Amino acid sequence: MNTLNRSIDGVPRYFVPYVNDCFQNAYGAIVAYFGLKPELILADYLSFMYDDNTGYIGLNYLHKPSRSFEFSEEQLNTSLEYVYFPTVTHYSKRDESEVKKLTDSKIKISLYIEDNPQIAYERLIELIDLGVPVVTVVDMYHMSYHSAYHKNHGAHAVVVTGYNKAEGYVEIFDKYSLSKSDFDGRMSIEALICARNSDNDQGTYTKPIRNMWMEVSKKEGFKPKCDGCKNIIAESSSRMKGEKDILGCKCGLPVMKIFTRDLIFKRDTMPDEELFSLLRYYNAAFKLMSRSRIRFVVFLREVSTMICDSEEICICLKDSSEKWEILSNLSLRLALTKNKDIMTNICRQLELIIVTESHAVDKLLELSYKQEA
Repeated sequence: MNTLNRSIDGVPRYFVPYVNDCFQNAYGAIVAYFGLKPELILADYLSFMYDDNTGYIGLNYLHKPSRSFEFSEEQLNTSLEYVYFPTVTHYSKRDESEVKKLTDSKIKISLYIEDNPQIAYERLIELIDLGVPVVTVVDMYHMSYHSAYHKNHGAHAVVVTGYNKAEGYVEIFDKYSLSKSDFDGRMSIEALICARNSDNDQGTYTKPIRNMWMEVSKKEGFKPKCDGCKNIIAESSSRMKGEKDILGCKCGLPVMKIFTRDLIFKRDTMPDEELFSLLRYYNAAFKLMSRSRIRFVVFLREVSTMICDSEEICICLKDSSEKWEILSNLSLRLALTKNKDIMTNICRQLELIIVTESHAVDKLLELSYKQEA
């Protein structure tokens, strides 16, 4: 097909604040367009990771600075039961036999980078012509509707749903309101190409966007199976009990206790500027923990027809989420005021979280399943 314009109708404008990730929100729009429930397909495992060498924490991978978007297949597939991510691939070097592989039990999200912006643009047009909305990565610095425009750089995911070559625009939407994004309209093709090809200057280093985009695909008859839901619960229980490592990193309630102990030690031994820098990092990282607990509550309520007595777990995790949010605020306050006594309150909140989440995990292990129809 070779047309001058094409617009895909009916792509849901998806945004939910508990997701707390622009990429997940963009994926959610495509998943919903497929007629599937993002609350289920994008449900990640309940977890907590900690690297005592660096101080970094995470959910199903460590949240740490990176200078590249190139991740291995193993790194990408630690989080989602119903999604398979192949390794990040250079589009012009892709293996066509691998591209076409789909499974019955998962949708597939292929991440491509392409250093030739024209090839990346032509692929975007090809997908739109096929009726496939495209999740593409841009630098917010070049997005005129965003508050970061010509001020701050940062990688961000948007959804492209159409184009008009004659008038020189693409149709995009960006509904990630947590970053003050609420746009649904047109931008010039030239501006989009620029935003996709940005060096993404981070001040002390660059993290080039490299025209990165994601192609979401699934088998015609795919639908999430009950066994997958059960495995999300089983895997979450195993990770939180500390029964397995993720990417060589310990996780779960046992390392939450180690993390709490280490914070007190760092308060007394770490140079002030390093400590305050780490606390600014925790300000954002604790928010991710908070939202992950709410995501798991949403997942449990989505599968409430197949499990018994999950409401007590939901109440515990909502309480835990609120405490992680308090931790985030305390971390920022400590970093700004330099009052190390706040660390005592931070550790007290962590101790309360450990008690609450321990109870939730015990209840997860006791969950029973209703008779399948």
